[in-house]
Amino acid sequence: MVTMNCPKCGAPFEYEPGMRFKKCDYCGTMIYIDKSRVMFYYIIPFSLNSQQATEVFRRWAAGSTKAKGLDAAQIKSIKKMYFPVYRFVRRINGREEDVIKPAKTTLLPGMSNLKIPPGDMRIFDDKYDTGDAEVIQPDTSMDAYLGNLPGEAKEQEIVYFPLYEIRYVFNGQEYNVLIDGSSGEVFSSYYPTRSSAPYLLLAVIAFVLAMAGAAGGVMISGVLWFLVLAGFLVGGIGGYFIAKKF
Repeated sequence: MVTMNCPKCGAPFEYEPGMRFKKCDYCGTMIYIDKSRVMFYYIIPFSLNSQQATEVFRRWAAGSTKAKGLDAAQIKSIKKMYFPVYRFVRRINGREEDVIKPAKTTLLPGMSNLKIPPGDMRIFDDKYDTGDAEVIQPDTSMDAYLGNLPGEAKEQEIVYFPLYEIRYVFNGQEYNVLIDGSSGEVFSSYYPTRSSAPYLLLAVIAFVLAMAGAAGGVMISGVLWFLVLAGFLVGGIGGYFIAKKF
C-alpha cells in the first residue's frame, strides 16, 4: 500500500500501486493518481443539449467554405461524452498560461485546442451526476508530456470536457465533427469543401473583359466602359448565382 495526502482536505489515504482513481475517505473528493503525483479531478458541465449541438453543427455546415448542401447531411450518430485532458498551468514569459493535452489516446480533432471556460470547473466527486454522457477513462500518463512543456510548472490537473461527437454522411462518405458541449466551438480536421473551380473560371472571364475594355480605351470610349462594366457585372452577378448553385 502507498500513503499520500488528499490535495483538497490534506487527510492521508492509502491506495494500491497501479490505481488511477481514489475517493478520499474524509471529504469524498475523487482524486486522480498519476504515478507519484496526486491531482484534482475536475469536470465541466454541459451547457448544450443534443438538439442544440445538432443546430450548432447545421450552422457550421452552412458556412461559406463548406460544400453546398452539407448543412442537410444525414446525421448517423451523436455521442455525448466527457473526455479527459490534462491541464498544465505554466508560467511563460511572466504570464500564466494553460496547456491542454489529451489524457486518452485519440484521433479526434481539436483535443489540444480546447479552452477551459472561466469559473465552470467543478470538483468531480461521487455527488456529481454525469447523466447519459459516457465518461472516457484516461490511458496516457502525464509523464508523456512533462518533458516537452514550455515554462515553469505552477499546477496540473485532469479535467473532463463535455463533448459531442457527431458522425454524418455526405455524398456516400462518412465524416465526424466534435462540438464543445460548454462553448459550442466546433472542431473538424476534414470535411467536404466548396469547389473553387467555378469561382476561378468566373474570375478569369471578368478579368479578360475588364482588360479588353482597358485596352480598347485607345479606340472607342463607349466600348471601353461597356467592357469594364461587363467585367464587374460578370464578377458580381455570376458570383451570386455560383454561390447559390455550388
